[in-house]
Amino acid sequence: MRMIAGRRLLTHQRQLVHTSLAVTAILVVRFQSTPIAFSVPRMQQPALIEPEQCEEVAFDCWERAHVDENISSDEFAKARTVFGYGSLIFRPGFPYKRMYPACVRGYLRRFWQMSCDHRGTPESPGRVLALLRTQDVSQIAGDGEDVVFGMAFEVDAADWQDVLETLDIRERHGYTRTLTRLYPVSSDGHDELPSCGEAVIYYTYNPECSAAYAGPESVEASAKVIARAVGPSGPNDEYLFSLVEAA
Repeated sequence: MRMIAGRRLLTHQRQLVHTSLAVTAILVVRFQSTPIAFSVPRMQQPALIEPEQCEEVAFDCWERAHVDENISSDEFAKARTVFGYGSLIFRPGFPYKRMYPACVRGYLRRFWQMSCDHRGTPESPGRVLALLRTQDVSQIAGDGEDVVFGMAFEVDAADWQDVLETLDIRERHGYTRTLTRLYPVSSDGHDELPSCGEAVIYYTYNPECSAAYAGPESVEASAKVIARAVGPSGPNDEYLFSLVEAA
């Protein structure tokens, strides 16, 4: 019922939503605390930022994402699956042969990642989703949440290296590429099914030492930023509403 109500609100009162901090806060809460299985996204063209445009080093906005040194290139080469939990859900921006709802365990997501290259600027950073290992954010008083739902994208071997190259640039703002176990989503969304393999994820490594990390931040503070920030990829609230519409 909440999903239906949210869609009606976005359809019939979009102008009100775009100017209401209260409604934005409600949607932020929804994405931060409610497991959501996503539907198949519509293909759109990505708005990538080229390395030579990097001027945001102070915010840990690098030329490309960091890569987990504990994962070998052969291990990455064998994965050929990407797990999307944010903008990849509604705008993958790369070729894939199959996509399906999936989840990862041992993580949570929050709108605590600054964005000064896509949904904000260095002068006014936006907020996008951070994928955080639960063990790295022990200061959060949670409710045992450790499952993040999203979409898995299976990629052809011929395209795999190009896809990683594209994503390493796209996810350059404080994210680290690694591998994690991937799990299918049951029909009721609650049964724990066995792992279906490994997938590449881009997550916030060691958040407390990252200049791109804005957490812990209250929902009200995040909503205020999201409602006003604008970057090269568009308004920050558009990012939030696109996630809701993909659900």
